[in-house]
Amino acid sequence: MELRQLEYFRQIADTHSFNEAARHLNMSQPPLSYQIHQLEEELGVQLFERTSKGVILTNAGEILYERAGNLLDYADSAKLEVTKAGKKRVLRIGMTSTTTAVMMPFISTFAKKYPDVNFEVRDGSTYTLYSYLMDGIIDISVARTPLQLNKVNSFTLCSEPMIAVSNFSANLQSSNAVPVTNNTATNSNNKMLSSKIIQLNDLSKHPLILYRRYERLILDTFHAQNLEPEIFCLCDDAKSALLWAKDGLATAIFPKSMQSLCTGLQIYEIDEPTLITQIVLIWKKEKKLSPIVQEFLDVCKKK
Repeated sequence: MELRQLEYFRQIADTHSFNEAARHLNMSQPPLSYQIHQLEEELGVQLFERTSKGVILTNAGEILYERAGNLLDYADSAKLEVTKAGKKRVLRIGMTSTTTAVMMPFISTFAKKYPDVNFEVRDGSTYTLYSYLMDGIIDISVARTPLQLNKVNSFTLCSEPMIAVSNFSANLQSSNAVPVTNNTATNSNNKMLSSKIIQLNDLSKHPLILYRRYERLILDTFHAQNLEPEIFCLCDDAKSALLWAKDGLATAIFPKSMQSLCTGLQIYEIDEPTLITQIVLIWKKEKKLSPIVQEFLDVCKKK
């Protein structure tokens, strides 16, 4: 199995056509078909099915499509690293969108201490980055708990509480809705919005929007206090949860670092010390650390 064959395979899958793929690859269709036939022969499976709307992936083809993407990404990264050998070192790191602000002070300190280092950053969810790490596409990644850490080593950067966010019309009633003067957000009119503190008991009286990533953590916290919250919506995208909250449909719960996205919304800090997530650095347990990763970890541990 050659990288060239994987490139051909993915191009066909993306275009749903051998002819169209051949055009994109600047080659004729017969040799392209031959390469795919050779690949199928080697693997012992059929990768494509022909339909009236073009070619589609078989179940085996879908598995190879995902793996081939990772292999090609890894090959490109290796090529870049080898090309820069003797010139610049490359740190391949994964970061989620909500942890970038947390990581920048560490990265800035590291970049100043090691000016010979360039960065290759992969963005994605914690689970996507975990997969990249296991496949060797990145060397180290930022992640959020809850997460299975049995196959990785980890270092905790910080802990972060959860917040509840609602439309002003929701007017959440709290027995302890005290403004928090040192923690503010800014709405679209640049008006400073003071956060308030709210109790779990008060939140349980309102319909909630949960980011599925934290569903178990949040529900377990409520249940530990014999509270049964009303779950109005479960979603896979925290930004979608914000839109639902802005329409006044329910109150969204997610990590505090997303506060900067909450323009025009009322923010409540949840008064529950167990309702937290940890931002951690993770790296493969079995893999010997490269000098560049060890140097980065040393900077993070000292800061």
